[in-house]
Amino acid sequence: MSLLLALPSPLRAGSELDPLRRIAIQEGGRVKPLDTFARETSKRVTAARAFGAQSVMGLDPVEWMIAMLADPARWRQEPIIRVTHVGLRQAAQLPDGKDHFSFDELSQHPGFLKAAEAVHEKQRKDREAKLNPIEREISTQYDTLGLMQAIFSGDAFRVIPHPTSANESWYSLRDLEGADLPPPVLRVKTLLAALLLAEREGDRAGIGSAGAALERRLAELAPEVYPKAEALDREVHYNQLKPFRLAWFLYLVGLLALMPRLLPAWAGMTSILLGFGVQAYGMLLRVLISGRPPVTNMYESVIWVAWGAVLFALIFEAVYGTRWFAMCASSVAIVCLILADSVPILDGSIKPLVPVLRDNMWLTIHVLTITLSYAAYFLAMAIGHVNLALYFFAPQRRELLAQLSNFLYRTLQVGTLLCAAGTMLGGWWASYSWGRFWGWDAKETSIFVALLIYLAVLHGRMVGLLRDFGTAVASVLAFLGVLWAWYGVNFVLGVGLHSYGFGSGGYAYVGGFVALELAIVAAAVLKRQGRLPQSDTAAGLPSSLSEAQR
Repeated sequence: MSLLLALPSPLRAGSELDPLRRIAIQEGGRVKPLDTFARETSKRVTAARAFGAQSVMGLDPVEWMIAMLADPARWRQEPIIRVTHVGLRQAAQLPDGKDHFSFDELSQHPGFLKAAEAVHEKQRKDREAKLNPIEREISTQYDTLGLMQAIFSGDAFRVIPHPTSANESWYSLRDLEGADLPPPVLRVKTLLAALLLAEREGDRAGIGSAGAALERRLAELAPEVYPKAEALDREVHYNQLKPFRLAWFLYLVGLLALMPRLLPAWAGMTSILLGFGVQAYGMLLRVLISGRPPVTNMYESVIWVAWGAVLFALIFEAVYGTRWFAMCASSVAIVCLILADSVPILDGSIKPLVPVLRDNMWLTIHVLTITLSYAAYFLAMAIGHVNLALYFFAPQRRELLAQLSNFLYRTLQVGTLLCAAGTMLGGWWASYSWGRFWGWDAKETSIFVALLIYLAVLHGRMVGLLRDFGTAVASVLAFLGVLWAWYGVNFVLGVGLHSYGFGSGGYAYVGGFVALELAIVAAAVLKRQGRLPQSDTAAGLPSSLSEAQR
């Protein structure tokens, strides 16, 4: 029987949960609000993917946390764990046609336990052993079960601050089971019991009053160690605002307003500017929360690339006064932000930095520069698609084609300049962190190859080997090199010193994107060849330098 049917009065996310949201918890190497911990855990358990949905069986994540504490036996039976990875399901011999499991069902499944033990044995034999993507998924799923068990027992809720040091481990709710507790901590135990009783009875007012008293008591235990109220409120505000979801909606409104020209151009540009501002505000909140630039993992780089593309578009719009940059950039931003909001492999949680990333000067200079080059290249790819579409559907608009080709060339120049600067700065960072300027690491080699490709495109354009059509084709194909350096090295190869960015999954998404791009280019080339007897080759190179238009 579902817990929602069993509760006398199922709770919803009301104001009674606000004090609980602001309770500080030590988890994942940092102190965060319970609201953040609950959202991250619910997303991890349910493998949420529909625009960042994080509720569990209709319950707010914080409410779900309290419900699991109040009645762990029932939640062990609820089929809330979603297993989506096909390789994991096959390796663990999980039933076909079923992707939701209860904690007891999965933790006692012989096939899964055998697969998890094989992974652990591999790691015991060699601590440096490289796990393949399926093994990583098995290990992650096993860790998720461990986290749920810690929630059931109360050990995951490290909400009682260390009395003297913020760097020491906090005490958990499970530690309240001790016999000899000082009076202030004993009061915490009493308030927790009142909170759990109110949850079992569906008493909203009781949850609100017990939660507020518990929040105050925990903050009073160690005022010098406990985080400031404004810091906790800021992170809860960030969680509830969902700025990047709001930003892509505003970009979409702006794009739709600009495309048909049914509305004045200023209306579309205003919406895009609002989206740009909201996205910048969201990144500022992440900076204030984490204390570092927001570009240390794949999720943050996707967000930053979207913002960078719009930034370049707004600069170009100020110079050229055309809607095309804004349209292309908003399209890029929409794609990036929807992916960040809905693809499970893009983890939006804020984690502490690994040691090599803790030098904020190098992190800021190198990583921001190199990812801004990705933004310019992504914008160039979007403009290249518009050019190819014109060749398909409006080849007679030669003046517009020439104008957009000039825009494409300028965008490629900006991206290549930033990529070259970022590569050299990365070498200096490597010398500082690893003791060598260049070591043919997979990441640095891949971005260097991508840089050479774009240099070849620019030189080809400059000397006349590539004209309008060839440059458009090259801008699309060259971005696949950026995609490999950006995603492929971290998620496919998974090797090199840039191990802090490794992950797994998303192969179908990226593979489908690459296949679609190749199909678009092939169709454009075939269309071009059918229209002109002496046309550019499939690689975008001209068949004759004497052609008036390539």
